Amino acid sequence: MTHKLMSAILAFRLLIICVWAGILLIFGYVAATQTAFTSDYRVYFAPDNPELLAYEAIEQEFASDDNVLIAVAPQSGDVFTPDVLALVAQLTEAAWQIPHAQRVDSLTNFQHVRAVDGDIVVGSLIENPRTMPPGELTAAREISLSEPTLVRRLISETGQATGIFVTLNFPGDDHRAHVPETVGYVRSLVDEIRREYPDLRIALTGTAIISHALDEMTVRDLMVLSPFLYVVLFGMLTVLLRSVSGMFVTSVIVTVAAVVAMGVAASLGILLTSASVVAPIIILTLAVADSVHFIASAQDARHGGMGKIEALRESMRINFEPVFLTSLTTLIGFLSLNFSAAPPFRDLGNVTAAGVIIAWAASITLLPAMLSYLPLPSSGRGPVGARAMARFADFVVKARWPILITASLVAALFTGLAPLNRLDDQVIEWFGERTAIRQDTEFVTEVLTGPYRMDFAVDAESEGGVADPAYLRDLDAFATWLRAQPEVQHVDSFADVLRRLNRAFNDDDERFYRLPESRELAAQYILLYEFSLPYGLDLTTQLSFDKSASRLTVTMGRISSAETRALKRRAEAWAAASLSHAEISQGSGTAVMFAFVSQRTINSMLAGTGLAFLLIAVTLILALRSWRLGLLSLIPNTLPVVIAFGIWALTVSQIGVVASAIAAMTLGLVVDDTVHFLSKYHRARKEHGLNVHDGIRFAFEHVGGALVTTTMVLVAGFSVMTFSDFLINWQMGVLTVITITVALVLDFLLLPALLMFFDREKFCSCATCRAIEA
Repeated sequence: MTHKLMSAILAFRLLIICVWAGILLIFGYVAATQTAFTSDYRVYFAPDNPELLAYEAIEQEFASDDNVLIAVAPQSGDVFTPDVLALVAQLTEAAWQIPHAQRVDSLTNFQHVRAVDGDIVVGSLIENPRTMPPGELTAAREISLSEPTLVRRLISETGQATGIFVTLNFPGDDHRAHVPETVGYVRSLVDEIRREYPDLRIALTGTAIISHALDEMTVRDLMVLSPFLYVVLFGMLTVLLRSVSGMFVTSVIVTVAAVVAMGVAASLGILLTSASVVAPIIILTLAVADSVHFIASAQDARHGGMGKIEALRESMRINFEPVFLTSLTTLIGFLSLNFSAAPPFRDLGNVTAAGVIIAWAASITLLPAMLSYLPLPSSGRGPVGARAMARFADFVVKARWPILITASLVAALFTGLAPLNRLDDQVIEWFGERTAIRQDTEFVTEVLTGPYRMDFAVDAESEGGVADPAYLRDLDAFATWLRAQPEVQHVDSFADVLRRLNRAFNDDDERFYRLPESRELAAQYILLYEFSLPYGLDLTTQLSFDKSASRLTVTMGRISSAETRALKRRAEAWAAASLSHAEISQGSGTAVMFAFVSQRTINSMLAGTGLAFLLIAVTLILALRSWRLGLLSLIPNTLPVVIAFGIWALTVSQIGVVASAIAAMTLGLVVDDTVHFLSKYHRARKEHGLNVHDGIRFAFEHVGGALVTTTMVLVAGFSVMTFSDFLINWQMGVLTVITITVALVLDFLLLPALLMFFDREKFCSCATCRAIEA
């Protein structure tokens, strides 16, 4: 079959080149004009994700949770100076002009309730700060630092920093244009203030800033890492293949695979995210492996005295089946990502799978067609000399028992270490330490307020029920319990508003800083307070339209995913056991969603990885026509990822959502070396009638060098991902490099030892083999 295929390719080689050129132009145009990015963090959650549904339910009942926080910290360490407060007032006023701003809260426009000559006055806490008498400024400081609604939310405990919190309301569901518009305006505003006030530290954070940072990270990784990968890969190929024409043809193949795959993705409406943007990088790396095997085999054939066309035919004959198998197993691995609960990983799997198919098709058609027109030098001694491979094969045969024992001990050790990895996803730590968003958010967390929020809808179960004293006591008890939790920095509860109102309506007597004693009184307070509030600062962010529920917001500092999940469960359990007149919703918020996504995604991928494992095993058994070799191959194919996680536990110990994808993804990759080695071994045994040792020697001599070359290329390619400032991509790169490296070691040491162990009854007893064993 391969002979006929090669004859057809050579007969229509010019047509094949033209067809592929046309395909490249068409899909390249589609990729260039229709590829779109999304900066919406919600893409990490499936539409039926329980935490996302709870989050959206609270947004529908109350206000949107999208926000921007502008933190201001003077070098003097005191924000209560006329100049700083004037700047805060200026920023507060300017923030209303931010596109899609729905509400602006700050120290200066905080609606303070006080009694004045028997009347109740509701107004901004700080007005005209430059002309405020020192006594009023001191009073404003005392009020601010004693007000639970403000401290650790809009003012630090010592008054060293303050914040302007902007609530956003983006229209529709597609925010690709709205988020950049908002963030661009905010950055321009802040840059202008920074130039005017160089002695102030102004930091930006919030969900909109984080979302846009994810978008910028996506574009950076695509625009910077992809060209860098080209330089690394083809520099290595030129050296390893010792062929400029081989390097050129490989560059064409990988470009076709990556560009056409991205064109297919764009035509299907797949949006690139910070996780799926590495698909072109992975495709470029994987496509190289197919080309290397074809070119290296053709060079070896040329070294053996064949002409160029005969060498291409021979390369096609010996590589068609193993390259097809490696492409198929890689395809299975990446397609299994469709089981992931996180849509970006599904997109990563599907786009990469498309690239794998295209790379295989181009390798068996376009590559020989192009090489037939170009010089094809012989391999000489090759990247790794055949004699060195033969000596290494003899070493493995002689040391097979120590290798088996050592490999078993190492596998047991790292298998035991793997479960010690701590699953944790903190969105802020997805960004590298040198990024502005990471630095600003950590600064704000240190001096002002935490970046993570958890919202509860506390239901009174009746219209106007938020005024019921029994409900308010439950609400206040829940807030008090939450404030006592070590993870919590601030709790924003409607009960605090009614406390302030009750005190104000009783001539600011501190003895009345408590909840109203009757429903009618509380309802009256709420009504009068609502009428007194200015436009944009109403109670819609805290109360539902029919006053049947209130929103309670918990702010947390640096908190791990496990701690977030534990806090949510403790809060819900406490409320279920302790509240009798109020019912809380599930805790929700971006922190909660990301805290659960790793766990949920890993659980969803267990089935996907298991199915991929089964399909790959069946594929190898059928392809090798040997259940023994097929089952045997599973050992060196599963151990690499287990050992990689063990090494990770020993060196890093913390891992996030990428853990769900890495097992399935690398399973398809590490099979490649095993397939090529077993294919050559099987051919040596069946076609040439060699014994076990000579079969292993044959495999090392004919494919060992190519496996070293492809592994070096894969390691170099995935190492490029470690230059990403996005933690998920960095972790994916490092774990894949470790897994691929371990896989080569196992295929060179453990796999031959296993072959000799399971084929020991057929092992040759000739004098040569006995001498080697001795």
